[in-house]
Amino acid sequence: MAAEFLKKHDCGQQWTALETPDICRLTLRGKVTLEECRQINEAHLEYGKDVPYFFYLIDLSDLEDLPPAVRKEASETVKLLPLRGTVVKNAPLRAKVLARLLLTAANLFRRGPEANPLVFVETEEEAYAWYEKRRQQVSGEAAA
Repeated sequence: MAAEFLKKHDCGQQWTALETPDICRLTLRGKVTLEECRQINEAHLEYGKDVPYFFYLIDLSDLEDLPPAVRKEASETVKLLPLRGTVVKNAPLRAKVLARLLLTAANLFRRGPEANPLVFVETEEEAYAWYEKRRQQVSGEAAA
């Protein structure tokens, strides 16, 4: 099944897109710069206006570094986004640690249907299966 994108953005070496119905894809490569981070943040804030909520699908297989200033800036934006779950695919250990650092700070005060759980998977199939379960949780909690 080919992904259908509502919007796509190239942000320097980085890439992000909003996939129907509610998945924000993000691929980070090399050392992410502050300028690239700001472009990504702008795109994600725009996506947040297009859908009631979304899930991250982040590919960090080629990530080398997220400098502290980039993590801080990204974390501030993540707090503003209607995220309901984050899946990181193919992440080497260093990338997992960086993802956990960034998202733990951003998710400190999110609970219930507003929560943004972080999951690590090897394949997209695992990610999509997790999204299905999480969508049911989110819609069930919102209805409760």
